[in-house]
Amino acid sequence: MTTLDPDATEEQLIEISRLTDRLGRRPGFKDGFSRLDLVNKGFQLLFSASWIWAEPHRLSARMPQDWARIRDPAALDRWEHSWKESGSPTDANVFTPALLSDPNMHIYGRWAGDGFDAGCIVNRSPQAVGISNIFNLTGSPQAFRDVISLATIAFSPDVPLVGYDSGAALNEMTKLGFKSVGKLRIWLSDDGS
Repeated sequence: MTTLDPDATEEQLIEISRLTDRLGRRPGFKDGFSRLDLVNKGFQLLFSASWIWAEPHRLSARMPQDWARIRDPAALDRWEHSWKESGSPTDANVFTPALLSDPNMHIYGRWAGDGFDAGCIVNRSPQAVGISNIFNLTGSPQAFRDVISLATIAFSPDVPLVGYDSGAALNEMTKLGFKSVGKLRIWLSDDGS
């Protein structure tokens, strides 16, 4: 669940309560404008981040070295294992094989041995290319440049690039021309579900 209106906080709180009643548990969700304070409502803050945006990038049309698009469930399992190693807050599988057949979503990983040491998801919408789930187990800034190249190659050099990040990843993306354009928060039930 994601909030879509920065000014509808009362309505959002009512809907969160309704959904909690219907599901029998509190849902996790993205507060897209960082407007809701839910600590005293049975939620815990998983993380805060910044929405980021960059002008269209004109980069080389060459695939970065050792990167590949994930196309089969076995590779997706290895990719998700590496993503979790980078600090995922969940042990559950998040990425289903159905994502591999979505033409507007590409999952990429940089091969290292029989697994991946870096990866990302790139998705196309009518007005932007989204970059998400970036992980980089080596700490190399090159991985972030590669992610921008992959996003540009995958879909279009003529639309803005968007996403959200925090910490070191936000710092690297800012160095590469991204601007912070707002805040968001991810909330989970405080009972761990």
